[in-house]
Amino acid sequence: MVNKKIIAGLTLALLALPQSPTAFAAAKEGAKCTKAGAKETAKGVQFTCVKKGTKLVWNKAKATATKENINQSNARKKAASYLSLTAFSRSGLIKQLEFEGFSNADATYGADAQNAEWNKQAAKAAGNYLKLSAFSRSGLIKQLEYEGYSNADATFGTDAQNADWNKQAAKAAANYLSLTAFSRSGLIEQLVYEGYTAEQAASGVASTGLK
Repeated sequence: MVNKKIIAGLTLALLALPQSPTAFAAAKEGAKCTKAGAKETAKGVQFTCVKKGTKLVWNKAKATATKENINQSNARKKAASYLSLTAFSRSGLIKQLEFEGFSNADATYGADAQNAEWNKQAAKAAGNYLKLSAFSRSGLIKQLEYEGYSNADATFGTDAQNADWNKQAAKAAANYLSLTAFSRSGLIEQLVYEGYTAEQAASGVASTGLK
């Protein structure tokens, strides 16, 4: 017959045994560990037990730099070449590299390797557009967004021009009249459709002599 008192005593004895502090505790930066050189992965991050002073603590492994392959190198060089010629948004540059035959991964690597300030690229693009044609503020922002710039970058690029939108409206009005005939109200409506404010449109139309 099994002695229940003996079993109960053994159970209490087992519960009283000291538990290993690292048996269940997940490794984290700076936490104590017990064996130098031991490795443990927690939440996808690898930690190594190292000695700091007189203590052993978990230290997060640093990411090792990977050497770029030939495709990545070529994508990086091609992206740099494009940016030396004209302005690109990040997504626009990636698409251009893909058009050249690079994979999406290599094209993305090449574009990101430039560490470009995309808002400054947007400013360059905005300046180029204003040299070619007249734009309203909202129209230029939309054009830059169409080119792949974020709204924030497109807005920054547009406002960086410090453009006189009344003069842009005047240029647009003159351009329209060089193509076809408009009434005053019809031309104002067209300019408003292009994104100019009613005041800017009226100013632009007035500069053409329409009354």
